[in-house]
Amino acid sequence: MTYSIVAYDPVRKLFGVAVASGSIAVGSRVPWAKAGVGAVATQAYTNPSLGPKILDLLLHGFGAREALLRALDTDPDPSSRQVAVIDSRFEKAFHNGKNIPLYYGGYSGRYSVCIANLVADPNIPETMCSVFDENLEIHGLPASLINALKHGSRLGGDRRGDKTAALLVVGLTEYGELYDKIIDLRIDYDWDEEPVDKLKKLYILWKTS
Repeated sequence: MTYSIVAYDPVRKLFGVAVASGSIAVGSRVPWAKAGVGAVATQAYTNPSLGPKILDLLLHGFGAREALLRALDTDPDPSSRQVAVIDSRFEKAFHNGKNIPLYYGGYSGRYSVCIANLVADPNIPETMCSVFDENLEIHGLPASLINALKHGSRLGGDRRGDKTAALLVVGLTEYGELYDKIIDLRIDYDWDEEPVDKLKKLYILWKTS
């Protein structure tokens, strides 16, 4: 009951995930990424273990499609999952389980993959990927992720109403491979204000702080 985008910036060597949902604290279980390896969004009836499993498979040399299939083979109910993956070789993959809520769909862009379920408009995944790919070179990965998420929200977002959002960006840091998070921002629940707008404001504060 969520829409998300996973993406790669090959120039700046950054992976990122942006997500919005009507569920509480979506940033605690949907977005996963590892610097130099890939990014994953796991949602619908979420199995959060798929995120680290897929990243580990990518780390050991499997491509996005094979890593996704191998991880789903370990899942007790893959028909209830929706997952998107992108790796450092630009390989992209997504899975729509047959039992996830309508509307649902997935779309692969040039530098991104988007998935959505229980959303107001089935065009959300394609629109988000298109917006991201058009903006990446000019605005960079974090701002382009938020802009893509905003366009998903404008199309109606989660049919229950958007209540929570998150942005995760990873890359090389001064702390080494054990801590690669460059941005990890979350709106865990918001009754009054559009969480994607609030996430954008939080990102601007982070950027200027």
